[in-house]
Amino acid sequence: MIDGSIPIDIRVAVAIAAIFLAGVAKGVTGMGLPVAGVPILVALYGDLRLVLLTTVLATAVSDIPMLWKYRKNYREASILVGFLICGLIGIVIGTRILLYVKVAVLSGILAAVVIAFIAVSWFGRVPTMSSVVARRVGPLIGLVCGLIQGSAGASGPIVTTYLVSSQLSRDGFLFAINAVFFVLDWTQFVSLQQLHLTTAAIWQSALVVLVLVFAGMGVGFAVQKRIDDVIFKRAVLVMLACAAVGLVIRAVRG
Repeated sequence: MIDGSIPIDIRVAVAIAAIFLAGVAKGVTGMGLPVAGVPILVALYGDLRLVLLTTVLATAVSDIPMLWKYRKNYREASILVGFLICGLIGIVIGTRILLYVKVAVLSGILAAVVIAFIAVSWFGRVPTMSSVVARRVGPLIGLVCGLIQGSAGASGPIVTTYLVSSQLSRDGFLFAINAVFFVLDWTQFVSLQQLHLTTAAIWQSALVVLVLVFAGMGVGFAVQKRIDDVIFKRAVLVMLACAAVGLVIRAVRG
């Protein structure tokens, strides 16, 4: 199935709905395909490599309008400078850890941390820190995220947890999280292209996914304007819960 040919059956309808809804989620919470779409597509077709090749273009490109839309809040993302530098160092080290530690173990630990954060946050007990503290601990958290990204490919939940705790404004959060994803997603896109696995059929499917995601984002932008901060934060936590479920499944499957 790596040639990119997608069987035409009921799964296509489910896949289209999942991709569109992932676009809506991107427009509302800043998190889209990797959290809300990829797990469903892998469950439908069972080929992670094909799914990544088909969705990585839309994932990377969808970060751009988010950054542009919330560009006025770029100053709030200054806390990420040390975070990103140490994160890149962590990725290099993390790829070596992967040789010695099972991904299932790392996924299980990460899932436990995320689930605990969701439970605490849902009832209004979310731990918070000032921008000064967030900037100081950013390099350490960035290093941890890099280690997890390099070894388990799943730093998103920790990145989100860190940003939610940093007391950023809604727009500042959306700019910051997409700034991180922009670096990670385009790095992944370039890395996958270097494997020379993308066929004409995959490019065609990738363009369809891109259109669906942007259509969903349009709806997401409209919805996001109409919800208050409490609902927005709950929506972010729901997306984190989806990520946690994916991590648990990965841990159980080994």
